[in-house]
Formats: sequence, C-alpha cells, structure tokens
Amino acid sequence: MATTPTLQQPAAAKLAVASLPSPPLTPSSSRPPSPSLARDSAYYTPAVAFSQLPDASRNLNKWNLRIKELACHISLVVAGWADASSGPLIPYIQAHYKISYTVVSMMFVGQMVGFIAAGLMSSWLSTRFGLGKVIALGAAVQALGLVFLIPALPFPANPLAFAVSGWGMALQDAQANVYVATLPNAERKLSWLHASYGLGAAVCPLAATAFASSGILFARFYSVSLGLALSNTAFLSYAFRLNYVVDSSDPVERTVDVPGAPPITVNGAHDIELPERRSSTTAASLAGEKVDLADENEVGIVEPVELDTRFTRRNKVIKQSVLLQALTQRATYLSSLFLLLYVGAEVSMGGWVVTFLLENRDAGADAGYVATGFWFGLALGRLLLAPLNTFIGEKRAVYGYLATAMGLEFVIWFRDDLISNAVVVGLIGVLLGPLYPVSISILSRVLPRRLHAPSIAACAAFGQTGSALFPFITGALAQRHSPAVLQPVMVALMAGMLILWTLVPSPARKRD
Repeated sequence: MATTPTLQQPAAAKLAVASLPSPPLTPSSSRPPSPSLARDSAYYTPAVAFSQLPDASRNLNKWNLRIKELACHISLVVAGWADASSGPLIPYIQAHYKISYTVVSMMFVGQMVGFIAAGLMSSWLSTRFGLGKVIALGAAVQALGLVFLIPALPFPANPLAFAVSGWGMALQDAQANVYVATLPNAERKLSWLHASYGLGAAVCPLAATAFASSGILFARFYSVSLGLALSNTAFLSYAFRLNYVVDSSDPVERTVDVPGAPPITVNGAHDIELPERRSSTTAASLAGEKVDLADENEVGIVEPVELDTRFTRRNKVIKQSVLLQALTQRATYLSSLFLLLYVGAEVSMGGWVVTFLLENRDAGADAGYVATGFWFGLALGRLLLAPLNTFIGEKRAVYGYLATAMGLEFVIWFRDDLISNAVVVGLIGVLLGPLYPVSISILSRVLPRRLHAPSIAACAAFGQTGSALFPFITGALAQRHSPAVLQPVMVALMAGMLILWTLVPSPARKRD
C-alpha cells in the first residue's frame, strides 16, 4: 500500500511553536511551520494570545506590566525634579560665581546639546539595543552628569555636566513615552505619566528653596538629585530587565509573506495563526496519489537556514524603512515643532518666574514657592482635565487652553501685583498641563502602530531641546533688558503653538 510522505518538523520549529495551539492532524496541515519564526524579531514576534495564558501567567504578566509602567512614572518624576531645580537655584548660582544672566544661561545651552544628541540617536539606539537597555542607559548617564555638579567646580564644568545629564534625560523621556503610548487606554495613561513629571517638578522648588536659603552651598543640593537618579537607574533596570523590545506590529489582521514559506496571518500584536497550506501536494494526497518530495522542492521550497537568512534580512530592511518613514511623516515633524515650543514655554516659565518676581515684583526669598505653584498646577491639569479633553475633543481642548493661558499672560505682564501674579502663574500651569500628553496621544492615533516608537521618540527628544533653547534665549534677553521679557516670550511661544496646532493632523485623518 502506498503511503504519503510527510516532512519531519525541525527541532527549532518545535521549540518556537510549542506554546501555540496545535492544528488538527489532517493531510492539509502536515506542513510544519517555518523555523524562521523562532528568531526574535522586534516587528513580528510569535506569541500566544493573552487570553489563552494560564491564570498564573496572566497574573505575572499583569504584574510585570504594572512594574514597567511604575518605572516610567518614577523616571518622569526624576526628570521633572531635574528640570525644575535650575529655577530656584539661579540666583544662588549667580551670586556664587558672580556671573550674568547670559552666562548662567549657558547651563541651558549645555543641556540643549545633550537633548539634540539624544534626539538624533534615540531611534537608532532603541532599534539596535531595545527599549529596556536604552532607558536604563539614559538613567545611568543622567546620574553621571550630576556627579560633576556636586563639587561646585569652576562654572565651565556646569554646562558640560548639564549636557551629559540632558542626554540621559532625553533618552529616558523618549522611551517612557513610547512604552506608555503602546498600552491600552494610552490617552489616560499618558496624562498620568506626565502628571508624574509635574509632581517631581512641583516638589523640587520646595526642597531647593529650603536647601539653598538655609545657607548650605547650592551645589550640595545636587547630591539629593543624584540619589534619586541612582534609585531610578536601579528600578528601571529591574523593571525592564535590560531586554524589553517594543512590539511595533499593527493591531490589525494582516499577512506576512516570506519567500518560500506559507503566509502567516497576524491578528493584532499578540496572536499568530499558522494557516493550512493547500497546495498541489495536499490535493494529490487527498486523491491518494503518490507525491515526490523532490518535485515540491523544485517549486520554491527552501532549506530552513536559507529561509531564516531571508527573513532576518527582510526584517533589517523593514526597520530601516520604518525609521525613515516615521521621521518624514507630517504628523511627526509638526508635533515635534509643537512640543519644541511647548516644553520651551513650560521650562522658561518654571525656570525664570522666580527671577522675574524678585527683580520686577519686589518679591522676597520665598518667591521660589511660586515655581512650585506653577509645576503643581501643571500636574493637576494633567490629572483633572483629562476627562474634559475626551468630552469636548482633544484638538478643541488645546485651542481653548492656549487661548486662555495667553490671556492670563497679559495679566502678569501688565498687572504689577505680586499676589495676583503668583495665582495666575499657577492657573497657567493648570492650562498648559494637558498639552504634552494630548499631543502624544493624537500622534499615536494618527500614525500606524509600526511608526509609534521612532515618531514618539523623535518628538519627545526634540521637545526636550526646547526646554534648553528657550530658557537660554529668555536669559540672554533678560540680561539685555530685564527678566520682564519672560512674559512677551511666553506670549510669542503660545502664539506659535496655536499656529502649529492648526496644522497638526486630526485623528479623523488617520492613515494606515
């Protein structure tokens, strides 16, 4: 009696698909899955659906997700702390080194160099090494930069230390935004993430003002920042295990075609189905005819090693084209410019408002607490206004927040009253708070998922550049005129943000 020959499943393929549901043993499913699926890929990773995991595995997976999300929150708290530390310390830095506003602003220039370098390298680093390694590297480098600030070295060392620390901060910020943007309910979770940034920025001026006004050398305050940065490094390393890679697959059903292998239907980011391959071989088997395996090899079936090489090479091409495509998307570069102005306005207000109140509103040493009010308002806005953003629409909400904040800037500009100025500064913080998470949320909904990682990383790093560029410009103008230039600078930045926001694509125009 003639028997139908069957292919033996390679050992590597058995290991790769051991956790997948087994198809019924019919003649049409005798073809083994491609061994190339055993390869680890950042774009097509075979995995079992979350709902099919045992209860213990699901609980462990939920715990790991929460730990990673918490680590991102801690990273943003430390970033907010670092960004807000300069404002209350500027008067003490000037007094210690006997330098002008322009010279002290060179710290922001150094930080900007670090941000730009991180923006240029972030996407490549995360593609090459994975998010887990890059975010931990950023935290370690941030801590390294703080080491050189503690001894109060000659002032030229400060901008260099800020450049190193800024490079690490920007890497963390980009990776944290990328990770949270890929989670379910990303809009709400992004608001919470950036509220953590506001929380760190709100607490820091309280500590810095109390520390510096007590007579202790201002530079010793950076030892507190160093302790936070080291703790952040340890927790990020634990949470992401230095091996986490972003899943960039689109959450829609599609077919991955690999030369010489059956098509693979991908359902979302979690399921991979191995469909039955009905070829001439199957038809002949069903008819009881004898089939020669050599005939099948002649029509394009390749050896496992060759197939695996083709699949790996194809993935490399995909990664390169995705990165280039992401950086040339209209939504990416418009959102980057918007965040450049936004973060510049945010840090300019938080960094120079204390000096403005001291010089132009005759405030006392406790003016540093006004910066706390601004950052605390920022955190509150991100938490409390998230439901309103959803109700009225995120695009419309940003228009309203910016227009109202611009009107309040004129109140500070033309009303010479310390109390009212302090209150309005806090209100502006509330209104500006939602803008960053909303812009990242819209970007993640406008672009297909495969572009999320490079696009969000580029926007976050480019936005961080604004946190150094515009505070420096404000300081240079303050040296020539007075710190009162802060208000026209803020109005100009908000006007630019309004114009750019009209050009940012709406989620309704999403294209896959």
